[in-house]
Amino acid sequence: MSVKTFHPAITAARRNEWQLMRDCMDGENAIKGRAEVYLPMPSGFAGQDDGGVAMYNAYRGRAQFPELLAPSVGAMVGIIHGRELAIEMPSEMNFLWENADGDNLPLEAFHRRITRELLVIGGYCVLTDAPKDGGDPYLVGLRRDKLINWDVDFWVLDETSNIRKGFIWEQLERYRVLQMDGGYFTAQIYQGETLQVEEIEVRGRGGEKLPRIPFAVANAMDLSPTIEAPPLIGVANAAKAIYQLSADYRHQLYMSGQETLVAIDGEAPDMVGAGAVHQMNSGANNQADLKYVSPSCIGIEAHKIAMADNREAAVMAGARLFEHTAQGAESGEAKRLRYASETATLVSIAQSSSMLLERALKNAAMIMGLPENNITVEAPTDLMDNTMTPQDLAALFGVYVEGGMSWETYFAAGQKGGIFSPEQTAANEAKLLDGPAAVGGDVA
Repeated sequence: MSVKTFHPAITAARRNEWQLMRDCMDGENAIKGRAEVYLPMPSGFAGQDDGGVAMYNAYRGRAQFPELLAPSVGAMVGIIHGRELAIEMPSEMNFLWENADGDNLPLEAFHRRITRELLVIGGYCVLTDAPKDGGDPYLVGLRRDKLINWDVDFWVLDETSNIRKGFIWEQLERYRVLQMDGGYFTAQIYQGETLQVEEIEVRGRGGEKLPRIPFAVANAMDLSPTIEAPPLIGVANAAKAIYQLSADYRHQLYMSGQETLVAIDGEAPDMVGAGAVHQMNSGANNQADLKYVSPSCIGIEAHKIAMADNREAAVMAGARLFEHTAQGAESGEAKRLRYASETATLVSIAQSSSMLLERALKNAAMIMGLPENNITVEAPTDLMDNTMTPQDLAALFGVYVEGGMSWETYFAAGQKGGIFSPEQTAANEAKLLDGPAAVGGDVA
């Protein structure tokens, strides 16, 4: 048995999906760099003297890859984190706000990274660790595809990375095994398939052994290692289909512009402009004739229609929030239903992202010997734009002044509308103002 063994759920097809999502996020150069993985060579090219290499390179070079996935992911992350999310944790852990990962990455940026990865490949992992010589714990974010094997209280992480030796960078193959031993957390480090460290006994503050593994993994739906299809795989598949159709479409456009001069029963010139020359002799005393011949390219329009259909498929798969409809108009009810459906998916991702961060923070509290029950990361439940205008706030304030609602209700409405900070309370907000407590009575 090898430490590099994959869990049965990590199939070749699933790894291909993850690679497609990564390449689509990286853009056209990454897609074209995969050559025939995403753009097979037309069979007719193989008959060339060089096996079709030159024709294929030109064919691939003319193709255009639509950048649909990365803008969609960026916009969705912006929607989820468009408002400040309420995070509660003990004051002893406040250092994490500015340095969540030990490398000065702010906690909010770390949270955005979780959300982005949930959108891209549908999973993310966080290991809460601490320096060997003691000190404050920190959060280590790990891509879902780096978790290669798991079971109850058993996790295998692929930590292979490039390390610098002088001016040279070399790849170091390394694996970390997290498991429970005698009711406490231990870890083992492998370099390649060789056990490098027999056992690492991780302890918290005061030398206490840890009663659970400070590791958490989430998919796009909940805290679970269960592997699901990436939420936006439909966008990536549609983008790949458009890329393939674009190669054929632009190849036909190129060929239709390269007319061939055909000489029938006559001497053909050595060259004519940039076009090709072809000579045919019938052997009879027929009158010589010169004519230009070009491909009919009757499939060009069909390719344009197919590309438009695939773009619409990408829209329906998740990008529609960020594009105008083809008709330029959409009824309010249709828009409401469409937003409600797509927001539900974003809400599940937002909640999963918040649950993962909350679990990681609780693991940090465990290491520090702090209580965990008051640590919360509140996820948004409605991602529609509920930003309140000053006019709306003023109107509600009039209702409050007339006794139609309490200060707490007024404050909650303003907080939901993005006016008041989610980290503030109604009582504290009143203390910062000159009027509300006097107008509406004591709110303390």
